[in-house]
Amino acid sequence: MFGQETTKKLTDSLERHVSTQRSAASIPGIQLATRGTPLSDSLIALTIGFVALLVIYWDVFRWLVGVWYDNADYSHGFFVPVFAAYILWSNRGVLQKQSTAVSLDSGLWIGVALVFSGLLIRSAGIYARIQTLEGVSMIPFILGILTLILGKQAIRWGTPAVLFLLFMVPLPAFLSGQMSGLLQKIATIVSTYSLQTLGIPAFANGNIISLSSGQIGVAEACSGLRMLYACFALTVGACMVIDRTWLEKSVIAVTAIPIAIVANCIRITATGVAFEFFEPETAQHFFHDVAGWLMMPLGFTILLSVLAILDRLIVPDESFPIQGSLR
Repeated sequence: MFGQETTKKLTDSLERHVSTQRSAASIPGIQLATRGTPLSDSLIALTIGFVALLVIYWDVFRWLVGVWYDNADYSHGFFVPVFAAYILWSNRGVLQKQSTAVSLDSGLWIGVALVFSGLLIRSAGIYARIQTLEGVSMIPFILGILTLILGKQAIRWGTPAVLFLLFMVPLPAFLSGQMSGLLQKIATIVSTYSLQTLGIPAFANGNIISLSSGQIGVAEACSGLRMLYACFALTVGACMVIDRTWLEKSVIAVTAIPIAIVANCIRITATGVAFEFFEPETAQHFFHDVAGWLMMPLGFTILLSVLAILDRLIVPDESFPIQGSLR
């Protein structure tokens, strides 16, 4: 009798446990916790994909780090992967909204195509001896790895952050040379006019600004290319994290060009003023170098000013139903 009652209790307990497990498994929000396997498999696959990326692109990573360290124009490259990782973490809700069970065919062919495209671009870069192409080839390769592991939803989740990695890749030499020459010319003309407006005798001869106490050479390092590239990274990154309309984000992104030019011209003008009131060596080694360090904070301050102006000019109409769809 005692044995029959015990068996019946155990049977009832087991049935209740199985019923509870079935109910929990049918709830989408608990599916990940009860199954557990897809999450662990994804983490293992992501680790393997990251190791494969390091192995295949090890020499490219070494080249990039060397450029960031040696070339001041691209020193911001150290911060680009960190900010890209932040964007991925901020957009993690895109993955959480998707089904936890990702089928292989949901992103198989797209992922394979992206990985193959990345390897093809890198092969072209190696053959043409264009290292910039090798760096750019990481973009489709990384997105393809994410798509193979996480499915098609990884494209929506990872594309903004992966595309932002483009800012860590140096520009081709021929393009940077042409841009530097144009920026040098603009900086020389604007800075000369600014000095004249301040009452300081100055005239430009090529990329040389002649003053009463000496000359300022607007060299390639002072062209503003570093500020322009960093400003683009700054404004695009700001557009990814702020809650603004697409119109405002477009305006903010375009302001990278005038912000870079204005900040660089302020630097050169301040150096010219220092040449008039201080010893040339002091002006060159202190004002010129210190002003170079202050360019990025100055550009960030100008960007904040642009955001404040947009807040004044564009007032959202809460009663307009389409407004939310523009964000």
